[in-house]
Amino acid sequence: MYKKFILFLLLGMGCVNLSRAGGFKLGLQGVKQIGMGHTGVGFAQDAATIYFNPAGMSFIDNQFNLGINFLAPSTTYLDYYTNETTLATGNVYTPFSIYAKGNLSKKIAVGLGVYTPFGSGMNYPYEWTGRFVLTNINLNSFFIQPSLALKLSPKMSLGFGYIIAAGKVVLEKDLPLQSYNTNEYAHAKLEGNAGGNGYNLGLYYNNHKKFQAGITYHSKVTMAVKKGEATFSGVPTAASASFPYNNTFKTDLTLPSELAIGFSEKISQRVTAAFDFNYTYWKSYDYLSFDYGTNTALLTDSKSPRLYKNAWAIRGGLQAHFPKNVDVRVGAFYDKTPVQDGYVAPELPDNNKLGLTGGITYYVRKHFRLDASVLYENVAKREELNKESNMRGTYKTNVICPGIGVSYFFSKKEKIVKRYKRRY
Repeated sequence: MYKKFILFLLLGMGCVNLSRAGGFKLGLQGVKQIGMGHTGVGFAQDAATIYFNPAGMSFIDNQFNLGINFLAPSTTYLDYYTNETTLATGNVYTPFSIYAKGNLSKKIAVGLGVYTPFGSGMNYPYEWTGRFVLTNINLNSFFIQPSLALKLSPKMSLGFGYIIAAGKVVLEKDLPLQSYNTNEYAHAKLEGNAGGNGYNLGLYYNNHKKFQAGITYHSKVTMAVKKGEATFSGVPTAASASFPYNNTFKTDLTLPSELAIGFSEKISQRVTAAFDFNYTYWKSYDYLSFDYGTNTALLTDSKSPRLYKNAWAIRGGLQAHFPKNVDVRVGAFYDKTPVQDGYVAPELPDNNKLGLTGGITYYVRKHFRLDASVLYENVAKREELNKESNMRGTYKTNVICPGIGVSYFFSKKEKIVKRYKRRY
């Protein structure tokens, strides 16, 4: 029994998707889009369309965009057995996005996107009740996406993007092995770099009057950790042989595919509405296998079930143009969780989410603008008994995320001046 307990603890530490799973997939790929509920599949308003729908590049000006967000998640856990409340604090993380778009000809547009679609972190206090499940998690990833759009007609375009993905995961926890001298528990840390590849396809329609629409498909990306480091400290001498020094591990972490459709409608001279529907194929993430470089009686290769289910999200937003070079945005979204009952854990205290967003753009010069956004996400309270760890309690998570961005347009001066005067 003791052998199985130790093995499960080690596996549980590793069974965290690099993406924070569907429950914490970062919807932060464009500052302007965040302000409208993170819509953009059918509303190509800047170079962030490289992520949302690469086909939209055919209908935007040549430009460069830079955005950064300040993500601060926090989670509380109410233990069912002790009635103790634990506050897990997340550091302030800074997901970013960089986009550049240009034209090779009248029908061919090219672009490059560098963005962080997955990643976050959480720190649980020392000696909390779940210390043998998780004490710290830090996840980082970024995608590099060169893209191309082909204008099939004045109103229709096809787009493609190739994804080069890289990431890093750090997971820590205590082990139920106590030193006789210090009474301190042993500590485990898994750290590894991952890489993978994927693609993004899109189709975009623009009638150049009031209506735009798009459909896009993001392929799954298998992130391979080929030689992660498994480090154990404070292990009692009697058990040290079971936890080899400088051990390694290998695993594959699947970031799921996604299908999204969206449209936008200019409902008045100054106001535009946008709507997106996203369907994520999380069911592909059913098991997570670990292959350790050195096995012992207490540390063997294994396979742990995750059994995620497919999930959907709906998003909507409004954008209004005002005099004095200002755009204002509001939005909202509802995101279903892919995590089934019995599998909620401290590293992913997930449930259905409701989010509210807002944003503003100020046109500083004819070629230059400043963007700002804010996102608030409320994750519904969820009481769970985990089937593997037997932890039972209630999780509650909130997220606040402000963001800022800058854009510079490279279009011909006459074209921008004409649009600038017409708007204001």
